[in-house]
Amino acid sequence: MRPLPLLCALLVAGAALAGCASPADTRGPTSSEQRATTYRGMGFDGETWPRLDGVTLTILDHGAFGAFEEAKALFENLTGAKVEHLEAADSGSALNRAVRERGAPTFDVIYGIDNVLWTKALQEGIFEPYTPLLSGRVASEHVFFTQSPWPATPVDHGYIAVNVDTRRLGADVTSLDDLRAHAREFVTQDPRTSTPGLGFLLVTIAAYGEPGWQSYWSGLFENGLLVTSGWTEAYEQHFSGGYGVDYGGRGDRAIVTSYTTSPAYEAFFGREPERLATPLVADGATFRQVETMGIAKGTKNLPAAQAWIEFTLTDEFQALLAPGNAVYPVVPGVGTNETFGGVDPAPGSFAPAELDPATIGANLERWLREWTDLCERHDCA
Repeated sequence: MRPLPLLCALLVAGAALAGCASPADTRGPTSSEQRATTYRGMGFDGETWPRLDGVTLTILDHGAFGAFEEAKALFENLTGAKVEHLEAADSGSALNRAVRERGAPTFDVIYGIDNVLWTKALQEGIFEPYTPLLSGRVASEHVFFTQSPWPATPVDHGYIAVNVDTRRLGADVTSLDDLRAHAREFVTQDPRTSTPGLGFLLVTIAAYGEPGWQSYWSGLFENGLLVTSGWTEAYEQHFSGGYGVDYGGRGDRAIVTSYTTSPAYEAFFGREPERLATPLVADGATFRQVETMGIAKGTKNLPAAQAWIEFTLTDEFQALLAPGNAVYPVVPGVGTNETFGGVDPAPGSFAPAELDPATIGANLERWLREWTDLCERHDCA
């Protein structure tokens, strides 16, 4: 998954509107939804798709839609629609724009609102609910909400994880506890401005609870942890086990917060196996991030937006996600081995942290305030 910085202002907790994961809602659309839907089945040929000639469908994304050009070409060939996208700086700013334009958006679909921003997005009412006809294709573990019809549709997932340069550290880091002893080798990102940094903070909260996580972070700070504003500086400049060292990076830290797929994605682009880092996938040491596609409230192109949502659950779209975005599909059976080559620890082979969206939404503002206090106290940034 490509790293996405967040805007702290958009992580303000609201009422607990999201529930724990539940089985996928496989019911068909309501009568009003059905009237708007012109998609007619699972086939990937023009006969099953609506003709949308003359329609321009606009996707607001989170700045990391690497598969856009391939997806655009497929959808345009199927439907005759023209597809454009607007790139936000990050998922937080995408949400901010959706809030500002709620009811009269300049886009039709919002991509990138995840299970961290979920409660805020629901509270702000930015989505036009729609349960896709293909909703039953989504693996139940990725449906992290209970609402029906669906506010938005899960389309991809990935795992934030600490990556370790074992050439430099050997096998000394196998747990979260080990990170404290090796904090002088560790660089992570500010959780107020970085998705990986926020994911790591949530991992520690799930692992150590209240007030244990504050003590854990104090130990990291006291032992030499480096905090950067974003993923690029941490991974490309400081991490000794990433590609940045080949392009002038300092490589002064052997541990970095990134994703479980980071070493595999580097291998995909030709990095030698012996130079790949190792993700830390001890139980509870990773954070599962699920991203959604949602129809913008007030879209003037509802049938086209619904057709796009259906399109994102086809094998053809799902197969673009690993090579284009370094994330996993949500539809079972769509292969990723060509991209990740078995280098990645496969989903299901490790247990991510358990922290549901409602709990995150209700506490995140406070957690970030407390983390900021700790950071300032230790002069960390």
